[in-house]
Amino acid sequence: MKIFLFFLLFSCSGLCQKNALFDFTKIQRGPYFGFQQGRNIVLELGFEKRIKEVKWKSPNAHAFNIGANYDYKAGVLGADAGYWFRPNRISFTFGAQAAVRSDFDRAMIGFTPTVGYKIWLLHANAGFYFYPKPIPGVQTNNLFVQLRLVLTEKSTLKNNNK
Repeated sequence: MKIFLFFLLFSCSGLCQKNALFDFTKIQRGPYFGFQQGRNIVLELGFEKRIKEVKWKSPNAHAFNIGANYDYKAGVLGADAGYWFRPNRISFTFGAQAAVRSDFDRAMIGFTPTVGYKIWLLHANAGFYFYPKPIPGVQTNNLFVQLRLVLTEKSTLKNNNK
């Protein structure tokens, strides 16, 4: 009984302090492999840097990514640069990507808002590419669903209480 009261008093005093005991930032980097399905199948390869808050209340996460992709049916090579944000521990991710696509003769630039869900290594997204000046005769993805496998190569922790 004395041990129980000791732990109860210790935990209450820890929770009542001004600074949180558990407030870290976890920075993870690594490659990703992706698969995009829309009008065509697109294979992706890229790099992502994710920054997550590790704390008790309302931890958020955000990430930056850059990658290359290839739509083999349309013969289009592309590059994407994006950002996503997750406002708390169990919620959807909201983001945007800028895209460049080329059929090796001409190029087009596009933009897509995305909404998705990330759990462990997998990140599923859905979005719609807007191409202001599309390449005539090239049929590539506009509406798409994307699945990425994000592998963590390097992870570091930073204490936010200092």
